[in-house]
Amino acid sequence: MPPLWMLAIASLAASFLLAWGWRGWALHRGHVDHPGERRLHQVPTPRGGGIGIAVVLLLASAWLGEGREAFALGLVLCAGAGLADDLRPLPPALKLLLQAAGGLSLAWAFPLLPEWLGHPLGTAVALLFVVGLVNVWNFLDGSNGMATTQALLAALGLALLAPSAPGLGWLAVALAAACLGFLPLNFPRARLFLGDVGSHALGYGVAALGLVAASQLEAGQAWLLLLPPSVMLIDAGLTLVARAGRRQVLWQAHREHLYQRAVAHGWSHAGVCALYAAWTVAACALALAVAGLAPPWPLAACALAYVAGTLLHAALGRRWPRPGETLESVG
Repeated sequence: MPPLWMLAIASLAASFLLAWGWRGWALHRGHVDHPGERRLHQVPTPRGGGIGIAVVLLLASAWLGEGREAFALGLVLCAGAGLADDLRPLPPALKLLLQAAGGLSLAWAFPLLPEWLGHPLGTAVALLFVVGLVNVWNFLDGSNGMATTQALLAALGLALLAPSAPGLGWLAVALAAACLGFLPLNFPRARLFLGDVGSHALGYGVAALGLVAASQLEAGQAWLLLLPPSVMLIDAGLTLVARAGRRQVLWQAHREHLYQRAVAHGWSHAGVCALYAAWTVAACALALAVAGLAPPWPLAACALAYVAGTLLHAALGRRWPRPGETLESVG
């Protein structure tokens, strides 16, 4: 195995160079996202630059140890579905089917708490975890630096939760460094977007780190895995619930996530990214603080974070109403 610093430098360089090369090709071939009422950017921007992150994760899977083939297959299916959608939009059902197939490959190799739930149920829960995070990262990939920074921080937090898990540190460093390699092209000014290939790879990578970390945690501590990605889960979950309550099409693009509303009401992309990053750093610190405590402290810490996040989301939602609403109508 190479030293971690060498892996980090190689991952950062590969991610940047692949993204830069893809940018030129995407501009030439017209794979560009144009401004619109459901988008936050104001100029046409090439998409699909996250392919470098996907390639880095695929290569880094060689150091994962047991289960690396399942990880690689699942990544190819999930990121491949995103890449195909970036090049030519896929029907939502087919896209979800490919995500599920990729998630099942990973979940079968790394079921969640099989000693407690049993392998079939543990696999089913792990599958929901993988597909859920893949879509959450896809939903919240709409502001410069947001999805990439969140994946970087979540990866490091999950690795610190289970430092003895085989291959976890290597995979986390590769993912974090690949994110750093992509960020100069996307933050603070976006010259390139992750695309679905990138957001799918990030969500899949964070989910894989969570499942590998869970293999080293006791059942009562597994709740801590929900803390590093908590801000993404809270924003995506509450927005989906609200849209479902209004009987809107859940998979249709929109600008109703809290981070989108913040930008629409005058916050900069950098400011929103920093706000969400601060939450994730605090959530990871909380997870590490209670990691050595016996139940029910891990569950209590997780519940406290999600309740606080829900209340904060509601308060900020009143300050930043949805498009078409007024401050009075949500107050």
